[in-house]
Amino acid sequence: MKLNHINLTSTDVPADVSMFETYFGLRTLVMRGKALAVIHDDDDGMLLVLNDFAKKRGSFAYPEDSDVHHIGFIQDSREEVDALNARLKADGWDVPEPRDYHGAWTFYFKAKGGYFIEVATRTQLRPAEAAAV
Repeated sequence: MKLNHINLTSTDVPADVSMFETYFGLRTLVMRGKALAVIHDDDDGMLLVLNDFAKKRGSFAYPEDSDVHHIGFIQDSREEVDALNARLKADGWDVPEPRDYHGAWTFYFKAKGGYFIEVATRTQLRPAEAAAV
């Protein structure tokens, strides 16, 4: 079975589409006004759907101080993580310094739409960790 798509609620779909295209190389397939976008990863065909359906969203809001709900992008090296971090900072994004966390070099930042993005190097699960998953 292959995972086909992920759907995220965004309070600023156009800004988030721009971020994914600019920093993560995703491409837009469908854009319906300011309320819906379907973007994809050329490598694996993974679809990311962003929506701002205010009527359906109601009072839903992502946690303000939590990176529990996030999507992650893997980089091949610490240098790539550092370079993307520096690029985001230079463009005015509020991103913390990368750090070693659970065996990966990583940082999290909040997208304009309210959810979190993680940028990290690959993490090798140790046998004890793999058994716990």
